[in-house]
Amino acid sequence: MTVIDMYEVINNKVGSFFEWVQAHPKYGLLFASGLLALWFAGLLLRWKWACHWQFSRSETWIFDDCTPETRRRIQIVLVSIAIIGCLTMFFAWR
Repeated sequence: MTVIDMYEVINNKVGSFFEWVQAHPKYGLLFASGLLALWFAGLLLRWKWACHWQFSRSETWIFDDCTPETRRRIQIVLVSIAIIGCLTMFFAWR
């Protein structure tokens, strides 16, 4: 098996995966829920990458005057609402 053959096999698998995803778009909500759950776990465990906010125009952000713990709690609330919303849309989708 040559490199070109392996490339074609991988390309066909990826192509069939994307066709399946286009045919079943509601499963994208599960993927989004999974990513949000990872972020939520990072917030709960105080992982640096999850808790650190960076904005290019931080002078316009309304939470800049908050303590890092308050920002983390706000993020926890917002991410949990997003997870609930994604899962609700997934199970309510007909």
